[in-house]
Amino acid sequence: METTNILKLNITTESSFEDDDIKQTVIEYGSNFVKLEKYLKDATPSIEDLSDNKYYPIGHILWNKAPVTGSFIGWVVTREGIQAKKWLPNKNYSIGNLVKPPTDNGGLYECVVNGKSSTTPPTFITSLNQEFQEVTGKSWRNEFNYEVGDLVFPTSGNKTYYYICETAGYSSPLEPEWSSFQNDTAFIDGSVVWRKAKNIIWKKVGTNCEFRPFGKIE
Repeated sequence: METTNILKLNITTESSFEDDDIKQTVIEYGSNFVKLEKYLKDATPSIEDLSDNKYYPIGHILWNKAPVTGSFIGWVVTREGIQAKKWLPNKNYSIGNLVKPPTDNGGLYECVVNGKSSTTPPTFITSLNQEFQEVTGKSWRNEFNYEVGDLVFPTSGNKTYYYICETAGYSSPLEPEWSSFQNDTAFIDGSVVWRKAKNIIWKKVGTNCEFRPFGKIE
């Protein structure tokens, strides 16, 4: 028994007719009806509400559960791939979480080392299976004027954790003992207040699906 290209529905063709069992064919056609009904009835109030880590083939349609004037009837997949939500700033990500970049490059990225995302998007590397750290930045400087939102690393070059300036000020003459502070705790360095955060490591693992709206309701 052969199958269709998109939904992989089982079909009997002239070439397979002699070999297909009648009973099994009827059963398979019943399964096809279930697949078709599910395909046609998929609906969501928003693409952002979709669960992650689900594959969507090109041409798949999701209907709008809450259509209103100015919205769309639904969305159609124009690039097959895995569903993932957009990367967000200042968010704790766990190992296995999936994201797509805020500026879509088609990539699907998996968190392989948990941590907290930065205030600005990282550079999402496009090489498949290549790991990269979320935050890259400058080493701490003594007696330096830091502004809120500045990010630094210890001068040792260790980038397992990064430090976010929460209160602007001048750093101390001597470098803080970074390792003595717990993750996600604040501490004073001269007149600067830093907060410790763990640096995420991402890896590109595939392609994210792309949905496009259709049927605008006037």
